[in-house]
Amino acid sequence: MSPKLTLQKLAENLIRESSASFTAEDFEKRIQEKWQREISTSTLKQLKKKLSYHHHLIGTDSNEFLPVQVILQKIGNLPLSIRLGKFEIEKKVFFPGHRLIPFVSNGKSEPDLTFLDPEGKEISKEKQPFPIEDIIRYYQYSGPIHFPDEIKVNDWVPGKSALIVTAWDLSQIIRQHKLKEGDVLLINLVDYEKGIFSIQPCHKNDLHLARLKMRSLFTSMEATLSRLCDNDSFCSAGLEKQLLYTLYHTDETLLRVPAFSLTDFLESLTELEVATCEEGGGKLVPVWKNHPSQFICEEKPRVPRGETGSLDKIFRDLSQAFNRDEFVAILYTVMGSDAYKLELVFNTLFGGEGKLFRNQKQHEVFYSHLRRLLKKICTELKNPEPKVIATLRDQTVGIKLSLIGVLRFLEENEVGLKDLPPDLLEKIHDLDHFCRETLTRLADRSQIPDLKFIHDARLAIKIILPHAASLEEEIYYQLGFY
Repeated sequence: MSPKLTLQKLAENLIRESSASFTAEDFEKRIQEKWQREISTSTLKQLKKKLSYHHHLIGTDSNEFLPVQVILQKIGNLPLSIRLGKFEIEKKVFFPGHRLIPFVSNGKSEPDLTFLDPEGKEISKEKQPFPIEDIIRYYQYSGPIHFPDEIKVNDWVPGKSALIVTAWDLSQIIRQHKLKEGDVLLINLVDYEKGIFSIQPCHKNDLHLARLKMRSLFTSMEATLSRLCDNDSFCSAGLEKQLLYTLYHTDETLLRVPAFSLTDFLESLTELEVATCEEGGGKLVPVWKNHPSQFICEEKPRVPRGETGSLDKIFRDLSQAFNRDEFVAILYTVMGSDAYKLELVFNTLFGGEGKLFRNQKQHEVFYSHLRRLLKKICTELKNPEPKVIATLRDQTVGIKLSLIGVLRFLEENEVGLKDLPPDLLEKIHDLDHFCRETLTRLADRSQIPDLKFIHDARLAIKIILPHAASLEEEIYYQLGFY
């Protein structure tokens, strides 16, 4: 006996069977014709709303949608180029990570993927622990379903903790084809739904002649993406959908390249950059849109104009290295602990020069906001808070204040961020990004964060604290500014 066809199942079937783009109105008409029964207005509204978030659909606005399967019929034969690094060659293994974008299906987690060797045989795979600093770069832009979430914590030396990932055995392919660092795996999509790919090894010299063609493709794609990202709904889509849609609308003559490399494409961008999606993973946004407020590692002159709106607007006007939520979280920690003196913390945050504000009105508006905040915080501190959340906030605030202290030290010694070694600058950016993401979630005591966030943040803080300490040592004692 066949299972009963529900309205949800019918909607799913219609989406998967679609062979062309369609509008929300087209979808409503088709589902009413197939269902042949009355559907309430609220139910239809819910069904149409789900179109925007469906894994197999890409929408450029709130009304028109393109099925992923239609896109794959045009570009599914385009190989992906994955350059093997020193770590993979030495370990003789392969980590797909974000390098499978845009052909990695959201219906399959990474351990469930299948890779076939040049002879069509399945390549063996095994879960193994690897040092986080060696492996994390392969998953920088991966979505939640593809990001490894198993961490083997080293309680004695947290900085040496390991990430448990699925590794595919490349020993035979490396030996047979004499692959070296910098050589390439050409990855062909075999079955999107089942997550099956085939691998063809390629020496790096074989792709040199195609560099001009690749450059033309990348330039065309960025121009298309820049136009599409003016639409908020497309700008909020994940990296996979953005690239699939763009490749589909790229001239076929430009697609006649040996392979597409995600990492090479991202490195070629000039007007766009990758930002973090709210649900995890990455998305492409215009550079100007990705920096509405200053990160600590951005270096811009302080020329305040006297903005007197919200705290966020005032902080942006003053080019501060923190936003309103971070400031509130810092106040919770400082006011609730005997380890800090408010005056010293304010000197760290604002420079302690007494010349911060553009004019008296801005000064008065800021302190009006501050008085209300302090009154609210003093009241809330009388009520107990889960220790795990308070500890997480306190540790993150400590890192944030340390970073701002580093920034003040560099300013005092007239050392620009651009003068720092790239690895130090990257470390500052990564630490600051963690602080901003975490403190934003911990700025409102009335909203208890979900358990997954707390779990992930607690694991991350164990890894991050040693890096924050080493950053201070490198800046204060090894760069020789005094």
